[in-house]
Order: sequence, then C-alpha cells, then structure tokens
Amino acid sequence: MINKRIVFFFFLLLILGSVSAKAFDLTDTIKLNPIFKKKKPYPIQPLVLKTSITGILAGGGLLLFSSEYRLTAEITTGRKQSDQVSIGLLSKNVLWKVIESAANVPANDVLKVNGWRIQYAHKFYLVNRKHHSPYGFYVGPHFSYTNAKLSFGLNRFYNQTYYDIRHFNANVIFGVQVGKIGKLTMDVSGGIGYKSNTIFYHYNSYTSSPYDTSDFVLLYNNHLHLMFDFSLGFSF
Repeated sequence: MINKRIVFFFFLLLILGSVSAKAFDLTDTIKLNPIFKKKKPYPIQPLVLKTSITGILAGGGLLLFSSEYRLTAEITTGRKQSDQVSIGLLSKNVLWKVIESAANVPANDVLKVNGWRIQYAHKFYLVNRKHHSPYGFYVGPHFSYTNAKLSFGLNRFYNQTYYDIRHFNANVIFGVQVGKIGKLTMDVSGGIGYKSNTIFYHYNSYTSSPYDTSDFVLLYNNHLHLMFDFSLGFSF
C-alpha cells in the first residue's frame, strides 16, 4: 500500500513547483512570433514525453536486480523553468533474464522483482533570446521514492516471502536537453544528493522485520547518492 505521507509529499512538491515558477519572475512566460504579423504573439507551453534508457538497463536503485520502465512528462512553467514528473514500474532486470535463461536456472532459484517508483524535479534552464525551457542546460532539485519486492525462487514468491525495499533520495541535478517541438528529444543528466535505503524482510502474510544491510557494499549503506540518466522522447 502506498504511504499516504509520500503521496502528500509529492503533491506538495507539485504545488510548490508551480508557485515558484511564478514567484521567481512574474513575466517569465514563453512567447513565439505569430505566423501573421497582424496577430499578437501567443504563449506556448511545450510538453515533453520521454522514457529512460539507463533505467531499462539498471533502474530503481536495486543494483542490477531490476529494470525500470518509466514514463516522464515535463511541462514548461515559464521561459526559464519546468516541472517534471515520472512514474516507473520495476521488474526483473533484462540482463538478469538473459543470464537466467542461458544458465537454465531452476524455478526455485529464479529472481522475481516487482514494484514502482515516483520522481519529481523542478528545472531551472539557462536561456537566451533564441532558446527557452525545456531545451538547453539546466539545474534543479530532484526527489525520488521507490518501493519494490524482491524474491529469490518462485516458492518464496508465492508464499509471500520477499524483501520489501524502500528507497528515498533528494538530489541536485544538472544536465542538458536537446530537441524541438514535435521532434525527438534527448535528455542527459547527472546529480548528487542524499539517500535513505531501508529493507524489510517479509516472511508471511502478516509479519515483517527490518533487514540488516551491514554486509552490503558501502555505496548502498552510506547516505551519499549519485545518479545518471539518459532519456529519449518527443516534444509536443
């Protein structure tokens, strides 16, 4: 079940992002020259729909266990700013599937992964007279929450024995997005920030307990979060 506080938190971010877009510059709007000179300039708010290529290869922050199939929508809130919301579904990593198939892994040992991830970012673009959001170089805050279930073996999966993985991170991202309205758009970004990773071990329909991750790699347990993303989509 989705935590109500997490849902409220993301709705609050959307509201704050919309308000901040107007608060920074009341004249921060996008205008294009009209087709006919007699008409007044009209506002246009480009929309970008895209998906993450790196997320498919290794997404959701579950090391190489999962692939994330993500849909991202970015809408401009002004000439220099935009809001971006992403919803992703997690499943077993595509490369892991290939390895299991090639090795003929028994059903009692196969990996099962399912879950979801939501993300929000507010971008500030470096613009000039010819360019405006959502194109060009940008920087901004980014927030992400992941909830996934991971089981080793079909018997454990069907008996509701799994690892309940919950990841939260807050970052500063920077990147560049190139493309034009109605054409292919490419977005390359990186970031650094804070993360909180917790795992619970669920071993029947009603019982779960915190799982000790002290034996995991240091990068998983510390609070430093590094991110990189390469996405492709279309601008409208």
